[in-house]
Amino acid sequence: MLEGTPEARAALLVDPDLQAIRQDAARRAVGAARACEAAIEAAGQNRAAEGSNACTPEALRWTDAERARAAEAIGRIYDRSPAVRRLVAEHMRASGRFQRDASLGDRALTILAWSEAQNNLDRIIRVYALGEQPRYADIDSVIYPVKGRYYQGFLGQLIREVARRANEDQPAYDLARAFALELMDANRRDDAVRQTALQERENAATLSRLSAIRWSDFPYAAILVPGYSPEIAYEPLNPAAKLRLRRGVDLYRAGKAPVIIVSGGTLRPIGTGFNESLEMKRFLVAHYGVPAEAILIDPVARHTTTNMRNAARLIFRIGAPAEMKSLVTGQVSYIGSEVFSARCRRDFGYVPYVLHDRLDFDTFEFTPVLASLHREATDPMDP
Repeated sequence: MLEGTPEARAALLVDPDLQAIRQDAARRAVGAARACEAAIEAAGQNRAAEGSNACTPEALRWTDAERARAAEAIGRIYDRSPAVRRLVAEHMRASGRFQRDASLGDRALTILAWSEAQNNLDRIIRVYALGEQPRYADIDSVIYPVKGRYYQGFLGQLIREVARRANEDQPAYDLARAFALELMDANRRDDAVRQTALQERENAATLSRLSAIRWSDFPYAAILVPGYSPEIAYEPLNPAAKLRLRRGVDLYRAGKAPVIIVSGGTLRPIGTGFNESLEMKRFLVAHYGVPAEAILIDPVARHTTTNMRNAARLIFRIGAPAEMKSLVTGQVSYIGSEVFSARCRRDFGYVPYVLHDRLDFDTFEFTPVLASLHREATDPMDP
């Protein structure tokens, strides 16, 4: 956001503390790159290289002191820059992407958003260069053996590549961000971009239809059917997901809501090419004759928590009345438990829905919570 506004970007580039952090980060990156080159030369000559431990991803991380110093600098930039203050007041708040923290003042909101973004860059490096477990370790971890010879060699090459940017006129965080993005690309962790593009394409016709819907014709805004990941590599759709879809179809045919939301990412087994929500949509159209323009997909969600949160975002997007309830069918015992709401609070800092009546064993009423619009910096796969 800051880089997209010339005045705000300029304020980042001239701040003395951020300049100092950039210079120190550049020196570390260049030093690490030289150590990596020495290690590569030594390996080619079948000898040990002195100082090879300096060829390390740690060189691309900011220190705790640097993150604290940068947060103070952002506070000062907010104070000095009318362009930054306008961004916060007119863009950040209006976007809803910082909704969880909307009760904060503009200055505090800016500092918190900056700090969370910076901490997320560091988390990506820890996960995809140092082997720390991500939130969903079974589906989002490094795809190579982290300590293996190949991956360690690749990291050395990547450190050298990123260090080539050291003298460019870029914001202080540029080297860490470049390293983090390269790591995600190498590990095929581009879901947040690739699946969102799929969502926009697949949902366009449905969103157009719903823009003219008369909501008073229906008792509920939407019917959510959460995904159920396949267990077998060649299986496009888990049989249990098909059973959930039957419940959703029953509700749709009964006229309960004008749209079915199917939610689930490209998850399991590792390396699958099937996206749960897209396969669910195809199944609804092919086997039940549900019109494609009566289905919304959420192809990014990676857990039941984000099934609920992302569906809430879609419900807000279709413009249903704020007080109008929706339905969720399948896995409602888990969704209705304190264990699940506690996990939402742990992962998001809030619960993205309010549950109402349980209509039967499979189905709950719920309304979305506005905080669901908040983009979660700690989960780069599904923010």
